[in-house]
Amino acid sequence: MSVKKKICVLCLILVGAALLSLVGLLWYRADWRFRLWNAIRIYPKPDLEEIKLSNLEEVSFDRAQSLDGWKETLLLVNEKHPLPKDFVPVLAEYNGAKMHPEMVEAYAALRDALEQKTGERIYVSADFRTAEEQKKILEEKGSEVAAAVGCSEHEAGLALDVYVKGYGGMSFLKSKSGREIARICSDYGFIIRYPEGKEDVTGMSYEPWHLRYVGQPHARIIMDSGLTLEEYLELLEVGVWYITEDYFVGRFDSESIKLPSGLSDICTISPDNTGYYVVTVRRYD
Repeated sequence: MSVKKKICVLCLILVGAALLSLVGLLWYRADWRFRLWNAIRIYPKPDLEEIKLSNLEEVSFDRAQSLDGWKETLLLVNEKHPLPKDFVPVLAEYNGAKMHPEMVEAYAALRDALEQKTGERIYVSADFRTAEEQKKILEEKGSEVAAAVGCSEHEAGLALDVYVKGYGGMSFLKSKSGREIARICSDYGFIIRYPEGKEDVTGMSYEPWHLRYVGQPHARIIMDSGLTLEEYLELLEVGVWYITEDYFVGRFDSESIKLPSGLSDICTISPDNTGYYVVTVRRYD
C-alpha cells in the first residue's frame, strides 16, 4: 500500500474514531443532546392571526385599572425596561416561597407534573427579592451574573429559580426535570425566560432554571415559536387584535383600550412596561 493510501486510511480511521467518540459522549451526556437539539431545532411561525373584531367597547384607562382582570404578568423587566419606581409587587406565599398569586396553582401543577413524568421533585432556590436583596446579590456575583437593581424579574415576583436535589445551576440540565421542564412549562403558563442563543436579545446568559410566568396563551406561543418575551411583545402590533386557538390577544396604548363588548369585565389586562398594555380574552363560543 502506498504512503498516500496509508495516510487516507489513517485519516478515515481518525475521523471515524472522532465520530464514534462524539456519539458516545452525546449518548452519555443527555444535557449535551438536549442543548444540541435546541440549537438545530427549526421553530414554526407564531400561532397568531390578525382578526377584525366588531362591537368593541371603549374603556377608559382608569376603569381598566379597576377591573378584576388587571394583572401585571406580562411586564417586560430588563436593563432597558426597569420596574417603575412606584411599582408594588402583588405577592402570595406557597411553601415558603413568595410569588405572584397567579403563579401559585400553576407552579404547583407544573411541579407535580414533572414529578409524575420524571420521578424527581423540583424546589425553589430563588423567588421574590426586594431591591435591597437584589443589590446584595449584584455586589456578590457581579453584573455578568446578576441583574441591576430594578431590572430583575425576581423583584416583580414573577420569576422562580428551581433545582432538583443534587442538580442546581447549569447542572440542572443533567436531571430529567431540567430537560423536561422546557418541554412542558408552557402548558402551565411559564417560559424559560433566558433561552440559549438569545443572549443578544435578553441581555442574559442561558438560564435553564429560571422560570418566568406569563400565563396563557402567551407562554405557549413564546415557547412553541422559540421566542423571547422581548420578541413576542414586539411581534404584537399596537392596536391590532389577534386570534389564537381559544383566545383573542391585542396590544394597545393607554388611550385606545377597546375591549369586546360585554366581555370587558372578564378580560385580562397587563401593562408590558414599554408603554403599552396586552389584553387577553378567553373565547367562549
